[in-house]
Amino acid sequence: MHPLIAVGTALITGAGSGIGRSIALKFAERGCQKLFLVDINKAGLTETQRLVTDMAPSAKTAVHITNVTVAAEVEAMVAACVEAFGRIDFAMNNAGIAQGGVRTTETSTAMFDRTIDVNERGVFLCEKYEIRQMLQQEPLPIFTGAKAERNVRGSIVNTCSLAGFSVLANLSAYTSSKHAVYVLTRVDARQFAPQQIRVHSVCPGFVPTPLMAAAGMPDQFYEDTKTESAQNRMTDPEEIAQGVLFLSTSFAAAITGVNLSIDSGAGLYHVY
Repeated sequence: MHPLIAVGTALITGAGSGIGRSIALKFAERGCQKLFLVDINKAGLTETQRLVTDMAPSAKTAVHITNVTVAAEVEAMVAACVEAFGRIDFAMNNAGIAQGGVRTTETSTAMFDRTIDVNERGVFLCEKYEIRQMLQQEPLPIFTGAKAERNVRGSIVNTCSLAGFSVLANLSAYTSSKHAVYVLTRVDARQFAPQQIRVHSVCPGFVPTPLMAAAGMPDQFYEDTKTESAQNRMTDPEEIAQGVLFLSTSFAAAITGVNLSIDSGAGLYHVY
């Protein structure tokens, strides 16, 4: 149990499956007592809540259906979290969609718009309203023995991607959206560091999740991606959750604006 995690409130979007569900379970495992779980998929969200309760019966959970592309819904999401738990200390903006392997010339305008809307606009809206709330709340102690003025008012971790800093062929919409998340993370980390708000992202590589399955990748894709990482394997969602947990704790008190690659070394093969 980490003392900061134990006293803070976690808001997790995309919590209904995959990486978001793993993040929720990891926070519950490490002692988080207040989890606000968000997704557009009610059934998946309900299952995550059940799994969290089974793992940590003493933890309090609330669920909220939100379309992160709609400003009014995101604003209401943040308000509901504050109503339930009083504050937001750890925001994990994980909701996103994938794109199948399509060349730019074959990418429909609807696909491009939808990908940008969810992956880029969704993160922007979440950050906008989460940070507004964090600016209003008193900081928590960071529990490292450091000076009191190094307390933290809030921590945000955006789920970016290997595609956020490299070029993946036939994924123009997805890669564009994740490059935007990569940059937004750094811009907001610089803007709000003086107010004791830390902003980071994690950059998963090839992770077997329902999101990837929904993108329509063929079975051979999963085998091929193993050879495109230095460790010759895919990355487990729980490994992404471990990175998110670290960035949210006092151990990362001096870290902000990082884009942490958790990709089994895939980024070493996909560079530009």
